[in-house]
Amino acid sequence: MTKSKENIHKPFMNEKKDSKTIIIFVHGIVEGPDQFKAFAKAIEEDYSYSAVLLNGHGTSGRNFVRSNKDKWIETVEREIVKYKDNYENIILVGHSMGSLISILLSLKYKDKVKGLVLIATPLKVFVKWRIIRSSIRYIFKKEENDKLAKEIAKMVSVDRCSLLTYIKWTFRYMDLFYLIYITKKHLNEINVPTLIVQSQNDELVSYKSLKVFENKLKNKYKILKLKNSGHFCYQDNELKDLLKELKSFIKNILKNIDNKS
Repeated sequence: MTKSKENIHKPFMNEKKDSKTIIIFVHGIVEGPDQFKAFAKAIEEDYSYSAVLLNGHGTSGRNFVRSNKDKWIETVEREIVKYKDNYENIILVGHSMGSLISILLSLKYKDKVKGLVLIATPLKVFVKWRIIRSSIRYIFKKEENDKLAKEIAKMVSVDRCSLLTYIKWTFRYMDLFYLIYITKKHLNEINVPTLIVQSQNDELVSYKSLKVFENKLKNKYKILKLKNSGHFCYQDNELKDLLKELKSFIKNILKNIDNKS
């Protein structure tokens, strides 16, 4: 039996005294909050932060099957409700499916969510052969000579499971595609500053997702393109650029809020 990952992929948070702003990190499907450790470290001196673990993640494949899109959204919404009365500003940072959930909840909590950082948002999906090959190697524990498979092993928070259980995961990916559908319908309603981050070599998200944003968004937004990074793995210099842009983006949002008050 595979050792459970529930003790590895845990939600984490830090509340900074006197901070008026909290950053909430939202991971993608089958991923976990660990992917935001570098992000949290970059902003910890200035802001409070919280990285959620979505329902059904960080545990067995069967528990993941029992989860669904509504429970994932509820996880993040509970976090927003938990902090919304204690902080003047909430900024949502989502990766992959986490970006979709962040968008939808930013529309529900317009008075509190003051900015969005959307990383690898799957508005259009294009699954490349190398991610299929590496995922198969990961499933069968053959990732030792496959860099991408090793990255998958680090990022996936759901335990390896039987082939039958993997087949049942199909229902959860149907949830993902529903979230893509509903998010596209409401993209033009976003009214907060938005930072869009897209990797040119993303193995799962089509680069054409940027076109969807450009055609739909009416609010102020900025696009950061990463030429050499993938869906899970950032090239070192590009990660530095991303973290620098993240800090600058948050600072500018809060500066504009102060100027209006």
